[in-house]
Amino acid sequence: MKIRLIACAAMAFARAYAQETPPVVQVRASADMQRERDTASRTIITREEILKFGDANALDVLKRLPGVSVSDGGPRMRGLGAGYTQVLLNGDRPPPGFSLDNLAPEMIDKIEVIRSATAEHSTQAVAGTINIVLRRSASKPTREWRAAATLPAHLPSRSAGFGLADKDDTGSHAFNASVTQGNNHRPEHTGVLETSPSGALTSRREEEERSRNRFLFFNANSRFNWKLSATETLGWQTFANVVRFHADRAREVQLTGGSVLPYVHTDYGRKDETAALRTEGNWSRPWGEGGRIESTLSISGDQVQRERNSGFERIAGERTLDRRYDVDASSRRGGWTGKLSLPAARGHAISLGWDLSSSHQREREQQDETSAGGAGVVDFDRTSRTRLRNAAAYVQDEWELGSGWSLYGGLRRETSETRSSGNDFAAVTVRAGVTSPILQALWKLPGEQRRQLRFVLARTYKAPTTNQLMPRRLLSLVNTELAPDASGNPQLRPELARGLDVAFEAYGKDGALFSLSAGTRHISDVIFNAVSEKNGRWVSSPDNFGSARTSSMELEWKGPLPATPLRFSLTAGRHWSRVDSVPGPDNRLARQPRWTANAGADYRSGPWGGGANLSYTATGRVRITRWQSAYNGVERNLEAYVNYRLAPGSQWRITAGSILRQPSLAGSEYADANGRKENVQSIGNPAWIRASYERQF
Repeated sequence: MKIRLIACAAMAFARAYAQETPPVVQVRASADMQRERDTASRTIITREEILKFGDANALDVLKRLPGVSVSDGGPRMRGLGAGYTQVLLNGDRPPPGFSLDNLAPEMIDKIEVIRSATAEHSTQAVAGTINIVLRRSASKPTREWRAAATLPAHLPSRSAGFGLADKDDTGSHAFNASVTQGNNHRPEHTGVLETSPSGALTSRREEEERSRNRFLFFNANSRFNWKLSATETLGWQTFANVVRFHADRAREVQLTGGSVLPYVHTDYGRKDETAALRTEGNWSRPWGEGGRIESTLSISGDQVQRERNSGFERIAGERTLDRRYDVDASSRRGGWTGKLSLPAARGHAISLGWDLSSSHQREREQQDETSAGGAGVVDFDRTSRTRLRNAAAYVQDEWELGSGWSLYGGLRRETSETRSSGNDFAAVTVRAGVTSPILQALWKLPGEQRRQLRFVLARTYKAPTTNQLMPRRLLSLVNTELAPDASGNPQLRPELARGLDVAFEAYGKDGALFSLSAGTRHISDVIFNAVSEKNGRWVSSPDNFGSARTSSMELEWKGPLPATPLRFSLTAGRHWSRVDSVPGPDNRLARQPRWTANAGADYRSGPWGGGANLSYTATGRVRITRWQSAYNGVERNLEAYVNYRLAPGSQWRITAGSILRQPSLAGSEYADANGRKENVQSIGNPAWIRASYERQF
């Protein structure tokens, strides 16, 4: 009943809103206009919006996008991460070493937020797709450079970047590069409580961690376009990413109750070095009268080295165990995609395409332990190789029916074959295939000024990752229910989802927009990790656990304040989910938050500009299995910026982040007939200020 009242109120508000807004006389080509006209629902975030806050990385940009939230280090749509939200780079799977928090925003041309599946992209998009499009071409010759520095002293970072682009009658080219270097210190506190089946205290301890993290990442992106004829083009784009990350941490543990204390002191050193490269060639030419054929060949690869050095003391000052753990990994991938758009006929725009790829991954792990007593050490030297082959074909049709109706129909078939082998497990081959029909409809309401309804029916899926399929055991040091070993499962099946979406949209003057959408997904063969005891050790391994259902209702509003230079925006989402095999309450899917929201304001007058954004995520307690639970505290993050344009193409920007300085709270719990164990972790989020200067000429 409440949902019906909310929907009725929203429709009434939108009717009044559209009536008060005069019709647009001059239609401008803009992202909002494209969103309004497209039958397939997508939101395009322009380069101006991407760079507005002066963010240090792409992940910080995503947390302000409509319909997107960021939690647990990754983006979420409909409150779902963990593989339910698909992230693409130039419409394709990103290189294995790619990470959003290492991608500089200056490398990005636009971001597409696609709420529902389309046949042109992989349908591994149960919640939706975020497609990051790197800078490609320039409309005019440009030169630019920028520099930034972040304070205070415990969160310093420095970045610099430059770009150039040119264009003539034979084609165009563009090049961008950026480098960021910095370090941070964040306090971390963990409380651990363990009780027996009778409720008696077994152990209560407080853990304080001091850390220092140092990082450097470098991005470079180049694009060349050639005109082979008036209608035929050839392009070549290369993206490189290099990351260096070092960390030193020390943890002191104090027993405040009970008698169980695994270690009083641990120290930890980490060193990661990653280099990734992706290059692709694009070719496009006409096909018949009004058709077109496009094809892309891509090659990518990465090299990863990780070093971990840990030390443990059961008694202060007396070394108990030293561990060195090294990983040397690499991957190579080749892909070929193509699209044939047939000439339009009788209102139909039919296209078909293909997507083929093959990747190979190699990994070597080495561990050496030294124990004070010389016993109980775990040493190994193991290698693994993985080969993944994917093939997909699709056909889609956009049909203008008239009377304000347009339809989109698509069918995509995807198959995969994963073969894993290692020196400590037998070779395993897993094959899977999914067929995804998609139907989308757009109805422009008759007699109403720029008001429309959208309807979507689609079948999507979520495939298990390579690591989930690999039958390998990773041993934890202090083996408990909260710190178990990890193991894969080659018997996993893909999760299959059937979805329905409905949306109402009203567009107004000067980019004003009101949208109310609702969607539901029924998911079968849900995959999640369950902890169980095997041969005297606790092991976490993935499995298929029946079905789940998730639903969301999301509101988006933005527009100017009349007769002022102010613009406001608001997005809010309410999410529900239920995993059938897990008893309630709180048996939600993939730690889905109940509420997500973003509120923003922007000001521009003359050379001055500024804005602020407040994000809110409420997750609370989530029950993962009958015995496992997790908790995430309410997250509130306030950011603001002000910029001043000294001259055309030249500006200063000051950005402040984490203004509320709210710590991140997270916890986990395991309770069964043997007792109860829980921990609660608090990580500080100190405020920071970044100053940047940009110059274009």
